[in-house]
Formats: sequence, structure tokens, C-alpha cells
Amino acid sequence: MDIKRSLSLLLFIGLALGQIIDRDKEITKYSTEDDMFIYDDSQESVIRVSELISILQDSSALLREDLVKKVNLNIDKYTRKKKEYSVIKKRYDRGTETEDGLGRKVIENNYLINNAETWYMWGTIIMLLPAMPWLKESQKQSEIDREIRNKGYYSGEGANPEDYEKMATFGIKPGVFIGIVGWIGSQIKLGEKEYFIEHSSVQKPKLSDALLEEEITLLILAYNSLLEQHPKKH
Repeated sequence: MDIKRSLSLLLFIGLALGQIIDRDKEITKYSTEDDMFIYDDSQESVIRVSELISILQDSSALLREDLVKKVNLNIDKYTRKKKEYSVIKKRYDRGTETEDGLGRKVIENNYLINNAETWYMWGTIIMLLPAMPWLKESQKQSEIDREIRNKGYYSGEGANPEDYEKMATFGIKPGVFIGIVGWIGSQIKLGEKEYFIEHSSVQKPKLSDALLEEEITLLILAYNSLLEQHPKKH
């Protein structure tokens, strides 16, 4: 591992530990009512769900191997729940009140391709992938030329960007084609879809809405296991 990568890793670990060391108390439970983790029974010392998840994500390299996969799966479940809420909330905000006052009605256009951005992304990737070897060699050649200008010589391994020059353009046509297909598909309207969203269903999800009690307990265990690596200061 080179010095730059080593320093980056040390900085990452230091920041992660810094978050943990700031809080030297173990979490005792999760409050479903407040959607917060509690350090003690006084209800005064708490940590937000988003903060705990951020700490676990930033410190995943420090977790025990038997916890990492389970923690990530639980966080993914919660993240998916929040995304579902975000989609519903956006629809709800665009909707119009129903006559009975129970919710909002939303009418969305349905196209042959509803996610053209994904097509654009893959089109770009396909355009760039064949060009990567040429770009890498070209960058290396530029570094060689710079060193020769500065020192008058270069003793390292050479670069051959010309060997990959033809490959650099292989992805352009298919990449552009995929992008065009995505755009055309996003312009072809197939119909409309109507949604009815009850007012009561638009509730920001709590952690307990996404995870079972034992899954929440696992997150607490993972957090507390990080503290065990750095004993409390007395």
C-alpha cells in the first residue's frame, strides 16, 4: 500500500473513531415513540437514528466480521423504506385533494421508458470503458514528458497510448445509441396511471417501521462493540 493510500486510511479511521470517542456511553435501548436511541433510562441522553447509522457506516471497517454484513443489510432495509416514503411524498405533494377529503389523487404519465437517466448513465459508461486503457497510457505519457522537461531524462517504464488509440472510439457509437434509445423511449407516452394516497399514509418512516426488534438490537450491539474497542475514560 502506498503512502497516500495509507494516510487516507488512517484519516478515515481517525474520523470514525473521533465520532465514537465523543460519545463514551453505551446505548441501552431504542425508543419507538421518539425514534431515537437512548444511552440511559433518563431519556435525556439520546442519539438520532441518522447519526448512529452514519457512525456505523463510517466505521464499518472496524466492526467485527460477524456483524458487518448484518448491519449493512439492516441499514439497506431502512434506506429502502425511506426511499419508498420519498417517492410517495413527492406524488402526494403533486396531487389534488379528493372530494371526500381522505387523501389526494395523483395522475402520472406512463412512458415506454420512465427512467431515461439510467439509460444515459449506461450510455456514458459504455462510451468511456473502451477508452480507459488509452486514457491511462496517455496520462502516463504526459507524466513522462513532464519529467523529461524538468529533469532532462526519464528512467521508468514507458507508455504506449498509440497501442490503444483505436480502442478509444469503440464505445462511442453504442454509447450514443443507448442514450438516444433512452431519450426516444422517454418521449413515447403509453398512457396515464392514477394513484390515490391517503393522508394518513404519508408518514415519515421510523426505524421501527423498517426493522424488526432483533434487527434494531443488532445495530445497538454493533455500536456498543465499537466502544468496547476504546474503553471509557475515567
